[in-house]
Amino acid sequence: MNDFTVALERILKLFFPNRCEFCGDVIEFNKTVCDDCKSLPRIALPICEDCGKNKDDCDCKNRKNEYKRIVAPYYYKDKVVKAVHRYKESEMRFLSERFGRDIAECVKNNYSEISFDAVAFVPMRLWDERKRGYNQSEILAKIVSDIIEVPLMNLLVKTERTKPQKRSSARERKVNVFGAFDVTDKEYVNGKTILLVDDVKTTGSTLNECAKMLKIYGAKEVYCAVLAVVHNKGKKKKSNTN
Repeated sequence: MNDFTVALERILKLFFPNRCEFCGDVIEFNKTVCDDCKSLPRIALPICEDCGKNKDDCDCKNRKNEYKRIVAPYYYKDKVVKAVHRYKESEMRFLSERFGRDIAECVKNNYSEISFDAVAFVPMRLWDERKRGYNQSEILAKIVSDIIEVPLMNLLVKTERTKPQKRSSARERKVNVFGAFDVTDKEYVNGKTILLVDDVKTTGSTLNECAKMLKIYGAKEVYCAVLAVVHNKGKKKKSNTN
């Protein structure tokens, strides 16, 4: 790279600053992630298959879900919360590349023995998707699909308007999404093993409702993968940076 190219690149960075590919903070032009995100802790093994948390953090008491297992690289806290909010609410769609790669890596590490037929995603209502301009879960699922080389299928549709889940209790969340989804290709899902992708799991109500509908129409198994799961406050968490 010659001196002119280097100078031009630095000038461009003044107008279009380099941002951390995880949280979106402005960083030095020769870096890809900020120092904090470079050492962002992952959920440590062993992982509870029912809730996706480290087993020391698990409080689900082996509660049975419609999906078979769930995995996630991160807990939904600190830098991860900031990153997800920017991705969903601040038009920072470029963050999806890093998020998708992290989910795909988690899928490869934890589901290596599973042969998936399709990757699906949690849908939004058409009006809500048009208002935002994109479905964040669909974008993540597309990246995961490309990396693990399993076709992305639009298997679910949201048929009912639901209230915002942010401040709802676990019971309210379950009631809120009951009957809110349907399967688009009822013949295709029969006998298939499906990977269902979303951004964040809080109580799992949405993922459970989606998985339930897929199984009603004959899906063999539904496995889930998300970027982050909500961590229980006040409980000690083990983590690593590998």
